[in-house]
Amino acid sequence: MAWIKLGMATAAEKKTITKKLLQELRNRCRDHYNVVADGTMPEAVDVRETNQKLEELVLLLDGKAKWDDAKASD
Repeated sequence: MAWIKLGMATAAEKKTITKKLLQELRNRCRDHYNVVADGTMPEAVDVRETNQKLEELVLLLDGKAKWDDAKASD
């Protein structure tokens, strides 16, 4: 569900975005751990998607990406 708001992201919005991204990453990492614990390897596309999500979060936190862009991608 995409929503666009004009103006800067508030601290509460940044916190919400960060929590959402972290929860998604935790879920993905848990899935990858379960796959490895079972003795199989995760699909390459799944690993790439997880890495991409982690990179997006790092760019947001480093200030190299705009929070408003992250809100628009929800």
